[in-house]
Amino acid sequence: MKTLFLCVIIANCFLPAACSDNPIPSSYQAVLPELPQHWKEIPAKPHWRLQWIGDTWHWQEKDISPGQEVPNLHLGQEWQTPIIAWPFWPELNLPPGVMKPCGALFPFDISEGKIKLGWEGGVIAIFWKEMAASERLTAASAGRLPWYFDWQRFRELLSSNNIPAAVRQDLWLPDWKSIANKTVKSGFDRRRIVSRSFSEITIPGLGGRWIGSSPFAPILDSGSSGPLILKVTGVPDTWISTQGILKCASNGWVFSNWH
Repeated sequence: MKTLFLCVIIANCFLPAACSDNPIPSSYQAVLPELPQHWKEIPAKPHWRLQWIGDTWHWQEKDISPGQEVPNLHLGQEWQTPIIAWPFWPELNLPPGVMKPCGALFPFDISEGKIKLGWEGGVIAIFWKEMAASERLTAASAGRLPWYFDWQRFRELLSSNNIPAAVRQDLWLPDWKSIANKTVKSGFDRRRIVSRSFSEITIPGLGGRWIGSSPFAPILDSGSSGPLILKVTGVPDTWISTQGILKCASNGWVFSNWH
């Protein structure tokens, strides 16, 4: 139902603009960012899953293999829309959605015919998508659409002292889905941009260096003999080491060797 509602909203809001004197959208070359330095320790090159709203005002998707040319994207020019790129490693059993994405927002990240994706942009793009998918049960919430949101001020806010220092260092600490739902329901409030509540879990015998799913999170080094101490929530998250993959939440954990 949410997907159907989003498609109807997009059709109603975008199509009149698409029928203007310049109906053919421009094509922009997507430019992916460098992997975070610590993610380069993952023992394989990443694939990418690109997602964007195309010139028909529907979500488009394309997977890109290592060494494959990144395609040009056809984007409508009338509204602010996101581009999301999920890195994934199929040979390591790391599908799209495990590691956090990079992203961009049209038209703000356009330069010289290119749309440049970044890791902060991934947070912004996902927040856009969560706002678009949120339930709208009142007339007021029906008007709180992501293409009307003040994204320039929002981006400035993410690097300002008006949000907690820990969040500025790792923009994936907040619960962006919850913030998006509340924004649609009652309007935006910067005071909601806080870290989720975490608890600690101790895992014996898993020493070494561990890479988290957020590109902003530092490497965890538990020493050669461990134990590994993680901050977790009720939602499973993923950590990677030279040994394998660890999926962990507050109610337990599962470790899988690479081989």
